[in-house]
Amino acid sequence: MSVEQDISPLVKSIVVPVGVERAFEAFTAETSAWWPLFSHSVGEAAASEVRMEGAVGGRIVEYGAEGELATWGTVSDWDPPTTVGFSWHPGGDPAEAGQVTVTFTPTGDGTEVQLVHAGWERRGDGARARVGYDTGWDYVLGKYVEFAR
Repeated sequence: MSVEQDISPLVKSIVVPVGVERAFEAFTAETSAWWPLFSHSVGEAAASEVRMEGAVGGRIVEYGAEGELATWGTVSDWDPPTTVGFSWHPGGDPAEAGQVTVTFTPTGDGTEVQLVHAGWERRGDGARARVGYDTGWDYVLGKYVEFAR
């Protein structure tokens, strides 16, 4: 299978030098403090905040000065401080949503955070989108690591 046709799940693993509870809280409750909204959002310069409603069925919503700009997804798995899962369709059609699962596991150096982004087959541009998300998640998770120190 060539890269252009790859729709297998993306898997990203990082280690943050904090405990599991803090790693989970920073990822879920403090997303606006580290997420690069200026470049990785629907509203870009107009985006000022993103909030994850912390419960199954909760939304992930991007806000601007005038209120809601876009729904990014819906929480499908909420098990603090070990797992959060959500559909992922920033500003797009929920029928084409991917599924993101993030797990938090204690390690000797802090917490290993693993992100798995699946469901590319639901998108018409799944393989192409996956290529962009491969580097995009690296950048976003890098911002998270910088913040969660």
